[in-house]
Amino acid sequence: MKVIRQQGPRGNWEMAFAGPSRPLAGLVDTYIGYDERDTAFTRRHELPGLFAVLIVNLGEPITIIDTAGYVIPVRSGDGFGAGLSEAYAVSESSGSQRGFQVMFTPLGARRFFGLPLHHLANRVFSLHDLLGAARATALIDGLQAANDWATGFRHLDAAILSRLATDADFDLAGARQTAWALRRLQQEGGRLSIAALADEVGCSRKHLAVGFREHVGIAPKTVARLLRFRQVLQLVDMAERVDWSAIAQEAGYADQSHFSNDFRQITGRSPGAYLALRLPDQVGLPVG
Repeated sequence: MKVIRQQGPRGNWEMAFAGPSRPLAGLVDTYIGYDERDTAFTRRHELPGLFAVLIVNLGEPITIIDTAGYVIPVRSGDGFGAGLSEAYAVSESSGSQRGFQVMFTPLGARRFFGLPLHHLANRVFSLHDLLGAARATALIDGLQAANDWATGFRHLDAAILSRLATDADFDLAGARQTAWALRRLQQEGGRLSIAALADEVGCSRKHLAVGFREHVGIAPKTVARLLRFRQVLQLVDMAERVDWSAIAQEAGYADQSHFSNDFRQITGRSPGAYLALRLPDQVGLPVG
């Protein structure tokens, strides 16, 4: 387990990170525990990536405005699940948040939530709606009882394993084909054409799109777009001096105009504004 603490004029953070147990490899990427206090902002854009999430709020009430524009209030002791999104969502808080987060791979999310992932794309739903009252309550109660991050992570691991034990009818073969195609896109940083990807998989572009709709939630072309965007954020983090033109070219954008438009659509802000506002977790972008 890795724990990061930061104190400064924009607030105080503690974030704990841990991987799942071996049976969940490829299904869960990371468990996160977070405790944010006295932040100088109450509204931020949550930036998209290639993970679906489960979040349990153990702090003050928050509000989520998902990518589709729906408003979801999340009380203390409540939780939600979200699929992959094409652009930012908005979170609003009092300036303090505490809770647990699971970063699911698309395959893991498809199995855990038990829904074709296009139903979750760009959306946020209550855990009680997604899992049923009994399972959601048991998951949340266990996290509320945890006296440290490690105990909470073990509870999440056990809860996910228990849920997956009930999905015997899951189409694993179809999911594995899509997961392979997704890995190929990731290996190429989103710079593999969809036609070439379909040829490598050995299927039509239509069949590939159907698989992504079911097991990823968004189209292969959108996945490629997000991969280029996430590479931009990584290059920014590594750069001593940010040269947006060079970064856009390295990430595979055809021209600066395409890059700037894409960046603003995904983050809600210009590249320059992102640089001034970004947080160390490469996810949140304070906007108010």
